This record gives sequence, structure tokens and C-alpha cells, in this order.
Amino acid sequence: MDIRTHLLKGNSRANAEAVAAYVGNDRDRFRVLMHCMLDDDRRTGQLASHSVAIVCDTYPDLALPYLGRLLGTLDAPVHEAVQRNSIRIMQTCTLPKGLHGRITSVMFAVIAEPRRSIAQRAFAITVAARMVDVYPELAAELELLLIDALRTDPGPAIRLRAGKVLKAIRGTTPGLQNAS
Repeated sequence: MDIRTHLLKGNSRANAEAVAAYVGNDRDRFRVLMHCMLDDDRRTGQLASHSVAIVCDTYPDLALPYLGRLLGTLDAPVHEAVQRNSIRIMQTCTLPKGLHGRITSVMFAVIAEPRRSIAQRAFAITVAARMVDVYPELAAELELLLIDALRTDPGPAIRLRAGKVLKAIRGTTPGLQNAS
């Protein structure tokens, strides 16, 4: 299967799942798929990002070598789907200690930006909560961000995730990761 050609067949869940099933846990195929997401044209990147996210739901650590580049998409002129799925992947993959500062900074910035999509902000809440699990001294800052997010964008996804994380921060739920 030519991954790029198959991606360009259309923007459907069935197509994204077919590509993801073909890629599976194969690192070489995943590298090709990541190239489509990060280095190809805007449309191909959009379509590939959905398949990448599906693959990473099952094999999250395939994304480890690409985490720096995935973070870079959040400030790049790429399709919103690439940004959304980049954050989605970070919810479950191992986050290398060397990137913790950058990840935390970027996720806090995404949460604070009301112009970001609701999905990006909701996924960023989960990733930020993972960072606060490692660095509890950041809990007060995340709490303020979430209170502000709830004030500016009380959509259901933000309300649900922010509410769970706030309960965990305030000590009514054990472990922030379990709250997301």
C-alpha cells in the first residue's frame, strides 16, 4: 500500500483506520506516515494526522522520536487537525524528561488561548495535568489557567476535563492523571 496515495482517497474515518491498520506497530511505515503528517502538503498532513492519532492510541510510544516536531506544529502554519492530533498523541505517549519544560509551557499556552479549538484546549488540559503530576509545584498555576478557561469557554469538553483536574488539584481526587 502506498500510504500517501491511500490517505488522499478522502477524509473519512474508515480511510484513516485502514491506513492506521496497515501501519500498525511497524516503525518504518510509521515514519512514512509521520513524514506525510509533518513534511507533506497541508491536505496530506491533515489526513495523515488522523491516522497517526489512531496508531498512537494503540502504540503511543511510536511517536517518541517525533515529539519535538509535534510540539513545533503548535506554532506552525499547519492545518488545525495536525495541531489537534499532535496534542492528542501527547496525552498517552511517554513524555521525555528533556522536553518537560517545553511541553508544560506549550500546553499552558494552548489552554490560555481561547482562539484555539476546544479539542486542542481539552487535550492540552490532560497533557498539562500529566506534567503537574510530575511537578506538583505547577498545580496553582494550572488551577488559575483552568478557572480562566472555564470563565472564557465553558464548553462541555473544557468543563469536564477542567472540572476533573481542578478536583484533583484541590485534593478531592487522587492523582491528576486519573482525573483527565
